[in-house]
Amino acid sequence: MNFDLITNKGYDLNIGKYISEGFEIFKKDIGGFILATLLAVVMSIIPFCGILAMGNFYKICKKADQGQKVEAGDIFDFTDFWVYFKLMILVTIVVMILMIPLGFTIIPVIVAANAGGEYIDPVVVMGGMGIWFFLYILFMIAFSVSLFFVQPLISLYRVQSVRLAYSLSWKIAKKNFLMIFIFSIVVGIISQLGIIACGIGLFFTIPLGICIRYAAYKDVLETQNQKVGL
Repeated sequence: MNFDLITNKGYDLNIGKYISEGFEIFKKDIGGFILATLLAVVMSIIPFCGILAMGNFYKICKKADQGQKVEAGDIFDFTDFWVYFKLMILVTIVVMILMIPLGFTIIPVIVAANAGGEYIDPVVVMGGMGIWFFLYILFMIAFSVSLFFVQPLISLYRVQSVRLAYSLSWKIAKKNFLMIFIFSIVVGIISQLGIIACGIGLFFTIPLGICIRYAAYKDVLETQNQKVGL
């Protein structure tokens, strides 16, 4: 599939539509999705496999969307393990690099304290750390949005190069940066609503949130991309 079409011409992001379509997909096999969520939690216990479980969950969403029976055991599919392993390494390195400025902000405080406990203006210290922390949050938001399409590109559209998946994801995501950020917040809120029901409801709202994200991925990467190419 040629994703260069939407990277050049852009696309629309209809949050209401995705919530509705995601709910319809979830209703096709509620029990199967709940079991898949339980298995995904188990899968997440294995180091580096939490992100793989999420990628496999999108494959399950695709099956349900196509009218196939949900096979919760597909969560334990290790076909894409090495691709996701390399993705996790990339994410870890980026996060560690972004943490470096915060570390350098704390170092002068430690040095001054060891030099005799001289008075340190807390306003200066907190101000310096606050600036770096604010910038860190901004960078993390930008990085998160840039990763928005990486998992569907790997799991659903079989892009097996982390570098290519990330490059495509960033090119597509930056076309609608603000709406993707808002969409992520909305889906995050929906996914966590289950906490209200003593936490048990999470097994309903978490898979629902994943189905909603799947609906967005399908619309942007497949439906709208095909329309642009016509």
